[in-house]
Amino acid sequence: MSLRPASALQQIRAECSSCAECVRTCTFLQQQGTPAAIAGRGNAESNLLSAFGCALCGLCDAVCPEGLSPSAMLHAMREEAQVRHLVDLKPYSPWLNYEKLGRHPLFRRNLIPAGCGTVFFPGCSLPGSRPAAVRGLYRSLRHDDPAIGLVLDCCGKISRDLGLTERFHGVFNKLTDRLHKHGITRILTACPGCSTIFRNYAGQFEVVSVYEALVAGQGTGGKGQGAIKTGAVDANRAPSPVPIGPVVIHDPCPARFDAAQQSAVRQMLASCGYQVEELACHGQHTRCCGQGGMVEGYVPGTVRRESRIIAAETAGRPVISFCSACCETLAATTPTAHIADLVTGAAGFSNRPVHPLRRWINRLKLRFSRFP
Repeated sequence: MSLRPASALQQIRAECSSCAECVRTCTFLQQQGTPAAIAGRGNAESNLLSAFGCALCGLCDAVCPEGLSPSAMLHAMREEAQVRHLVDLKPYSPWLNYEKLGRHPLFRRNLIPAGCGTVFFPGCSLPGSRPAAVRGLYRSLRHDDPAIGLVLDCCGKISRDLGLTERFHGVFNKLTDRLHKHGITRILTACPGCSTIFRNYAGQFEVVSVYEALVAGQGTGGKGQGAIKTGAVDANRAPSPVPIGPVVIHDPCPARFDAAQQSAVRQMLASCGYQVEELACHGQHTRCCGQGGMVEGYVPGTVRRESRIIAAETAGRPVISFCSACCETLAATTPTAHIADLVTGAAGFSNRPVHPLRRWINRLKLRFSRFP
């Protein structure tokens, strides 16, 4: 799934017209120049390392009139920098330690009933920040199919994005091998990043977002499409109050090209009575919240800068996203809720990100929770 830097640079150098369409909305490219200019600087150490200032969010791919993927070139540059041992990993230790600890048996769980072919894979961030929502979604999925399983684990996206390709495949292959041995053929994801990783690197599985599954009627007590408001809610909770006035949706950048997942989230909100308005940058043109690619480790202050740009675009309207990391980032600047909070009644809008220690406690509790 990766391009070697030489071929990636050569392709962009040969085919990029330097129209600068991608430069207009990207802080990184405004500083580094067009993809052709970056490719023209070749495999020089300073050029390879500059790729760590890119969020790998794919906005450049979305707007490129030539249909090129500058983000693939920049990821290949990261891989080459890692192969040549040019990267000081100390600034990235918080992310790498998070990934490593998240794979520890203390936080992993395979809850796979007999006859299970489908599992719910909520990812790393949602169980830490919203364990009640994870429980609510899982109960809803099992409403019609008690054989659906739950897997708490890490897909290794952090290592992948940092260009640590060998480490990523070591993590991801162990995960997929376990799923395959259990006879799993279908994975329901709640994290857009996990969705992308599974689809790109594990073609043996059918990968569907949990939001699409709920919209299709799974977990709605057989009531079918449009039954989200009553079927997807935890039996012990009520839906979160619908705010007076419109809300806006922030599409996470890993779901930039995932129109089905974007549509499902909007259908769920409409079913719950929300009046949804679109941000100027949405869908394929959504803006990264600043967390992408661990840019903060290379350019401190990126998260604050980018999240404030999105907050300004909301014009005071509450924000709903379907990425837990985005929610945690944007909550510091504008009232924010996760779609899973709202449809399960687990929580509403908040301006308070979850403390890191609390996230680990939440994950630990969820690991040892009993599910009926």
